[in-house]
Amino acid sequence: MQFNPVFINQNANGQKVDLSRFNQTGAAFPGNYRADVYINSVWLGRRDVLMKELAERKVLACFNRAMLDDLGVDVSRLPEIAGVPARDEASRCVDIAAVVPGAFSSFNSTDLRLDVSIPQKYLRAQARGYVAPEYWDPGAPFAGFLNYNANAYRYDNGGSAGTSTQYYFGANAGLNIGLWRLRYNGTLTQQDNGKGQSQRTYQNASAYTQRDITGWRAVLTIGDYFTPSDLFGSVPFRGVQLSSDDRMQPESLQGYAPVVRGVAETNAKVSIRQNGNLIYENVVPPGEFSIDDLYNTGFAGDLDVTVTEADGRVRKFVVPYAAVPQLLREGQSRYAVTAGQWRDGALSKRPNFAQATYQRGINNSLTLYGGLIAADHYQSALFGSGINTPLGALALDVTQSWASQLPFNASGSDMQGQSYRVTYSKLLEATRTNFTVAAYRFSTAGFLELSDYTNLINQVGVVYRAKNKFQLNADQPLGDRWGHVFLTGSTQDYWNQGGRDLTYQLGYSNSFKSVSFNLSAGRTHDASGNNINQYMLSVSMPLGRESYSPLLSASASSSSDRSAGAQVNLSGTTGELRNLSYNVYANINRDSAGGNTSGGGGSVQYATSVATLTAGASASGKTSQANLGANGALVFHPGGVTPAQSLGESFAIVEAPGAEGAAVSNTNGVRVSQSGYAVVSSLMPYRQNEITLDPKGMNQDVELQETSMQDAPRAGAIVMLKFNTQQGKPVIVRLTRPDGNHLPVGATISRGEDFLSMVGQGGRAFLRGMEGKPLTASWGGGPDQQCRFSYQLPQKTGGPAYLQTDAVCAPQ
Repeated sequence: MQFNPVFINQNANGQKVDLSRFNQTGAAFPGNYRADVYINSVWLGRRDVLMKELAERKVLACFNRAMLDDLGVDVSRLPEIAGVPARDEASRCVDIAAVVPGAFSSFNSTDLRLDVSIPQKYLRAQARGYVAPEYWDPGAPFAGFLNYNANAYRYDNGGSAGTSTQYYFGANAGLNIGLWRLRYNGTLTQQDNGKGQSQRTYQNASAYTQRDITGWRAVLTIGDYFTPSDLFGSVPFRGVQLSSDDRMQPESLQGYAPVVRGVAETNAKVSIRQNGNLIYENVVPPGEFSIDDLYNTGFAGDLDVTVTEADGRVRKFVVPYAAVPQLLREGQSRYAVTAGQWRDGALSKRPNFAQATYQRGINNSLTLYGGLIAADHYQSALFGSGINTPLGALALDVTQSWASQLPFNASGSDMQGQSYRVTYSKLLEATRTNFTVAAYRFSTAGFLELSDYTNLINQVGVVYRAKNKFQLNADQPLGDRWGHVFLTGSTQDYWNQGGRDLTYQLGYSNSFKSVSFNLSAGRTHDASGNNINQYMLSVSMPLGRESYSPLLSASASSSSDRSAGAQVNLSGTTGELRNLSYNVYANINRDSAGGNTSGGGGSVQYATSVATLTAGASASGKTSQANLGANGALVFHPGGVTPAQSLGESFAIVEAPGAEGAAVSNTNGVRVSQSGYAVVSSLMPYRQNEITLDPKGMNQDVELQETSMQDAPRAGAIVMLKFNTQQGKPVIVRLTRPDGNHLPVGATISRGEDFLSMVGQGGRAFLRGMEGKPLTASWGGGPDQQCRFSYQLPQKTGGPAYLQTDAVCAPQ
């Protein structure tokens, strides 16, 4: 939409104003800008952007060869006459539209955002969600934190035992030095029995150091940690471990999804649907195509692929898609190598061991995996495969173990055996029955896991050796508005114990408008032959239409042992920052002997910038309890020490000088402190995270130059993010020439190379913190179209929201 400029393109003297620089989309003033760059609407990162006056006096983003490479432009696909700058021409830059056919850029100076549109055919193939390792932020080179959780719990049983009180303090401390992350965990507990007796216990939980190995997409850990649980059972160790980290892969390459291959005869649109939902769509050039970056959407649901040619012809085919945890994408691998000693201070014999596991996606439907464990007088080897077939996904593996010099065993001091496991997953299209996990495992009498072996050599009670184990999770939708039926269950028996453990639950869930309900029946059968049947009904509904409306829920249960119970609960959040959470409940219970007790209680949680505070109390019959707690952190960084809420693995320190009171949108209850710092308590590692500040609540004399940043931290990084601010009294300056005429609309005001503001109607300009400084106004390129001025704040500060003053702009 264009307006006739005749009404504003001349000043009071009839002199025309140069408005040509505004007569284009994405206009800006020449200069360097630190801006967020988006390529085809996907955030690339924050870059230095050169805005330069190019042909036809247009000010456009100017791209050199390094920037084109950064954008992912495949120079080999460009026309030979494109005139792309060479790699050794660092100073030469061009408008992207002049070298890439169909490309263009648009700069938003208000949001400091550069949008670049490039046709897909001129871009290098790259997985969706990819963040290049060079943009993984390692964080501050030297920083640390102390994460704490403190609470007190008081219990009164109403009898002769009186009251007892327990105090708990848990600490997680960390120090980052370069890429190394040092971590320590410990707990301190004190138990007072109310009779003047107390017991205090301190436990050193773990201490380790980690760092990324970028080229291997892996993490190196030294110290106290745990082995992976994907193939063998996870065990604690003290030693060294190198393991791949799937989080370093783009989200579109994590988990399992098949490669979709086909042939396009024209520029064709490829659409992929799963369970009727569109999960991928893109245009491919003529020839063979391969789509290998589908997001992992779950464990089941075949892919319906539609290829729509440019002339309207449509072809369809189906790619089977079912997955079990062992499956990997074609060409992807996962590994871990560990060497150390079993970690448990309560055991006298802690075996040394080494463990290695490896998984590899061989092709679109086959994954092979295996592993080895070698310990003192114990060895174990595993081999298996995961297969994706039209009949479902299967994983089959066998594990062989050898153990010798056991202290006691009826069959001798040596044991060996095998364990066979099969895992299945499938969505039955005809009935929509989803077997999310169906697993069966059989172990021979002599089979031992490493944990079994360790307990045997330490003679820790009775070690029950599993024989058969079966697990099933299934879900059956009943059609529109008819809800779901689900079944979960597991059963297990042992070689050295009679009987069988059995647990299963059959349930139905549905919702009507805003009311959700769940009905279930289950049975528990233990090895001694005892059976308990339990039935439960639960209902929940919000008390309002807003997203933060309180939630009212109720439940009732009954068991075959004649016990029963009912409870009603009200929970929600409130406060300006939604940082106050509350929960109140009342219940009544009947025990198996027929006795009834009723009670109730409540709890509140209040999140602030410096900690999260909790309090609660309840009573039931003659017993009562009360608790108080606080959890939070202290963060040590180059700018000082900042208190914070409990921290995640990776977190950010926001620096916004003078922006006290600004709310951090990513974390409830957090505002910028008086010192200008705030902590965003949790970020996703290796992913772009957007951190935003809400200026509401700030002092009017401070302005945020940017309200949003994005960052991709490494795991464990303590990231420093600086939001630039401008401090000073805001003032509206009425500018006139020495002859009394106003400066023309659209004149720019700058200080040196820095652009500050524009002149609006009546010669008015909005400025902040520039009082007493020499400023330049310009409305054209000629010497008679520039002038200089400075202004002073008025002595009277009351009245309008913004101060107003006058200044005379004299020729240079």
